[in-house]
Amino acid sequence: MPKASALVLSSGGLRSLVTAGLANREYRVAMLHLRDGRVPALQAAEAFDRQVAHFKPVRSWSVDAPHIRQMSLAPETAGVITSTSSDPYAGLIPLRELQLLTIAAGFARQVHASVIFWGVQIDPKQPDVLAKNIELVQIFNDLLVLLNGENELALKTPLVGLEDQQVIELGYQMGLPLNASWSCQMAITQPCMSCPACVRRIRAFRAAQLADPLVAKTK
Repeated sequence: MPKASALVLSSGGLRSLVTAGLANREYRVAMLHLRDGRVPALQAAEAFDRQVAHFKPVRSWSVDAPHIRQMSLAPETAGVITSTSSDPYAGLIPLRELQLLTIAAGFARQVHASVIFWGVQIDPKQPDVLAKNIELVQIFNDLLVLLNGENELALKTPLVGLEDQQVIELGYQMGLPLNASWSCQMAITQPCMSCPACVRRIRAFRAAQLADPLVAKTK
């Protein structure tokens, strides 16, 4: 019996890579990357291309979505934003998650996908944020049922509730090319090793007692 199709919403980051690996176990995957104007946009897009080369999805899209960044709130309006993701200003974009997921749902219909995989990861040490994310997934799935009718489509977030080192260990166990990802918040050719996202990645690899091949490559 042929596998069902799934769409992976990919930022080009490490968590997107591991999420795609999990999806690829059970589904025929398609992959979507949104170029939304973040600072390391080129590096993220190149990482996405490397992931596409590895997984060989049935379809892949790298789509310009500058409007997402254009609606950003002014920092003085939104307050201080602290982020350890590859997009430090994500919190300035109103309804960002809803926008990303809605675009993903549209592309998922093109390949008749039954699942959207989203690599969001929330540490269990943040119970309030974790609970909010679980509720978001439930509500979005209800919305998909309402709007799609008989076209079954559901959102899955397989990394929610895992710690950073667990995500890395999972990727290592699956034999994924962990260097085919980009975490740094800077638009440079090598990880800066000092921004919040790089520091988080370094700590996670150390906790997993594994060498980061992306860092080793730059030495």
